[in-house]
Amino acid sequence: MRTKTLRFLGMLLSFALLLAFLAIPAGAAGGSMAETFEDAFKTYKGEWAGGGLSPIKMRLKEDTLTFDYSPVFYFDPSFSLTEVEKAAIVDDCVAGFKRWAGVYEIDGRELTVVVDVHAGTTTSLLVASVRVISGRYGASVPGCLLWRPCSPFLGIYLRTGNPQYMDFEDMAMHEFGHVLGLFDAYGYGVHGYSILGMDFGWLAEWLLPEAPPDRAPQDAVMRSSWMQVIYPTDIEMLLYAWKNNRLQLYTKSALTWLGAEVSPAFS
Repeated sequence: MRTKTLRFLGMLLSFALLLAFLAIPAGAAGGSMAETFEDAFKTYKGEWAGGGLSPIKMRLKEDTLTFDYSPVFYFDPSFSLTEVEKAAIVDDCVAGFKRWAGVYEIDGRELTVVVDVHAGTTTSLLVASVRVISGRYGASVPGCLLWRPCSPFLGIYLRTGNPQYMDFEDMAMHEFGHVLGLFDAYGYGVHGYSILGMDFGWLAEWLLPEAPPDRAPQDAVMRSSWMQVIYPTDIEMLLYAWKNNRLQLYTKSALTWLGAEVSPAFS
């Protein structure tokens, strides 16, 4: 009787182990999932997402993320730049855009990022997507506040009084992050907003606060325009931006009222 019982329990154990083995997804037994980044993040139909009236489009194929960007440059006539100087500025900006390319490890899997750029120039401010204009030094992508892959308002504004002495590559690298779907990691209180002589920097910081350093270190690309490192988390945020069609935030801010989200990359 004891022998029969042990034999029966052994059969049950073997059957349970067999079921457990069959329940393991293909590839999981080796310690890694079989799905690609395309399997995990592609939600759009067709080969490309974005494009149309937008200057940027994206393709996610297996473990390769490709951005195809067609910036059209406009130069403020007051600069009196030569064609050679304009071409040098375009080249510097393109170099900044392409610095997002590389191989990044996300959750133990390598993702290859490719950035193709097809730059052109125009004398029309209205049709331009990169505007080099006269003004106080700075840059912005105002349209990213309502970011969508198909948005026609993802224009980059590069303001300077002396374009010949401006570091366009680093600035373009940072602003391109906005075009791709990321918001700033620095707090907006640093801008020192004032109205009628009263300091409203505290309000700007409350509405658009600084990201925690563990999400965006001091040298992170969306925090700084001079010490720029693109971390794998930044790239993972881009995957979520294009998957969810929502601007990605490093921390909670007023932009969630406009449809942005604290990136699931931090979940």
